[in-house]
Amino acid sequence: MGLLASFAGLAGMADCSDADKRFVHEQVSSPTFEETKTNRMYKVKHGQVCVVGNVLATDGMRYYLYKIGPFARYIAVHNGQSGHVQMHGPFKPE
Repeated sequence: MGLLASFAGLAGMADCSDADKRFVHEQVSSPTFEETKTNRMYKVKHGQVCVVGNVLATDGMRYYLYKIGPFARYIAVHNGQSGHVQMHGPFKPE
């Protein structure tokens, strides 16, 4: 099971906390965000992932925050229109 395992299984994923949403938006807005692309893989548990995104948004973009231990965060960018997923990280939690 990889870090990007089955987005279908994440359909009922919990929304991120406000602090986690701010963290994701700050990272995604950073001019260096594209430089953080990675293909790293981890086994994750359901409680280690939360979602940031508006299901009513027409762009279909959703962000999944992966909390890998106390010192690393990864962000998966999921384009709902094309199905493309790109992982970014690691990021240090605030």
